[in-house]
Amino acid sequence: MSGPLPLPEVTLSPGSVALVGGGPGALDLITVRGLQLLQQADVVVVDRLGPVGLTQLLGEEVEVIDVGKTPGHPSRSQEEISALLVEHARAGRRVVRLKGGDPFVLGRGGEEVLACRAAGLEVQTVPGVTSAIAGPAAGDVPVTHRGTAVALHVVNAHGDLGPADLAALKDPGTTTVLMMGVEWLPRLVAQATLNGVDPATPVAIVQSATMPEQRVARGTLATIEERAMEAGIGFPAVITVGRTAAEGFLAPPSVPGPERGAGREAVDAPPAAERSSAAVPVLIGCAHGTRLREGRDVIRAILRRVAAQLPAVPVREAYVDVQTPELPDVVAAHAPVSTAVRTREDEHAAAAVVVPLLLSTGFHVGQDVRRAVAHHDAVAAGPLGPDPRLATVMAQRLAEAGATAEDQVVMAVAGTRDAGGQAMAAEMGALLGAQLGREVTVGFISAATPSVGEAVAAVRARAGRDARVAVANYLLAPGFFHLQLEAAGADVVAAPLGDHPLIAEIIVDRYQQMAGG
Repeated sequence: MSGPLPLPEVTLSPGSVALVGGGPGALDLITVRGLQLLQQADVVVVDRLGPVGLTQLLGEEVEVIDVGKTPGHPSRSQEEISALLVEHARAGRRVVRLKGGDPFVLGRGGEEVLACRAAGLEVQTVPGVTSAIAGPAAGDVPVTHRGTAVALHVVNAHGDLGPADLAALKDPGTTTVLMMGVEWLPRLVAQATLNGVDPATPVAIVQSATMPEQRVARGTLATIEERAMEAGIGFPAVITVGRTAAEGFLAPPSVPGPERGAGREAVDAPPAAERSSAAVPVLIGCAHGTRLREGRDVIRAILRRVAAQLPAVPVREAYVDVQTPELPDVVAAHAPVSTAVRTREDEHAAAAVVVPLLLSTGFHVGQDVRRAVAHHDAVAAGPLGPDPRLATVMAQRLAEAGATAEDQVVMAVAGTRDAGGQAMAAEMGALLGAQLGREVTVGFISAATPSVGEAVAAVRARAGRDARVAVANYLLAPGFFHLQLEAAGADVVAAPLGDHPLIAEIIVDRYQQMAGG
């Protein structure tokens, strides 16, 4: 057979929409079918990361509309983009939606198709080359390799990782590609390592794949943040995690693949060194969950600080409400079932030590934590407070918020119906008063009295209407309770305790007391 290949007939009808996938920008990659549709367009709606160079080949009569989304800058919403497609198609124009990568791989192509079809429009879709594959490839990272990786897991990493994502990261036969996650790299690393993903797992980051400014950073989960900073990595970038991301994976001399098989049975088992068998108890830091991303980041930053102080101790995260992983699941994963009741006289250390990242006793410490360790080879430490070091941190946060030595102080506590927890709050207020050298009034955000607002009002009534009142924040991290404090009527509201070396020091102390260290 000789001569040019016959091209298929492709038509873009007036009043219809075509979603056309592209590829990495420097290649201006597009299929023959996609190019034919583009050449018939009256209107082209293009992404920032799409093959925009192709639009220069269009006639002056073609309207090109840039709807690209740039992180941190105002941009059109998805609803506005969909409405734009519908508007132009209803006006009888032939519309091409030129996408970066494949429209249906984290490209919101499905939303646009649904919006157009709901408006009664004809829609056709042309697949593209997703950067989830092309990006790593441009950095010499194969996402699959016989005998090494036989599965590919693609994640929208603009938020927390889910259980399936964490399972993929732990699986030696799976390559995980994290999209839109470079800005959140510390969060992703923290969540992965605090959920048992091996810190030695290789990681590669490719920025601006195929472009002249392409950069590549390689390392492991333990080192990739530093390597990315050294390389000046920014967005857009694709993060690849797995054994094929290792430095020199494709450099000769290569290791021959298995003689037979290409599936899961052909995947090499990880070396024995990769398998951990902790000789020390696992530290499970158990916090109250939050829907606020900033609060989750604070908890993980604290636990990473703890892990740095205890390099030989596996450190895991767990939560008693709102957030996963849930405490009973984490305890069950690290502490075998045991019918014996542990005592302080036991000769061997427990398999796991739960350290509540909670400030006083209450329902969660007395019920949730106790139930989680019951019938397991695990023990639980007491809450973090009261402790003079917490008073030191609160005093620092007050100063950072602009409080002065003349301000009246109310200490805001989350609140509990537990009498013991309320007594702990009063003790902590006395410790803060000793730290500041003045009286501190305790107020509760919920479940106990007086409320923070009532405490602020009482202090003003006692000190005078013109007295300034500062709220010391006896919360560990931002969340629902923290947001309530703005309505308390104070002049100054300090930040929560947050990520602080003294907080990590208290957690380490609680762990070592229970582990016998």
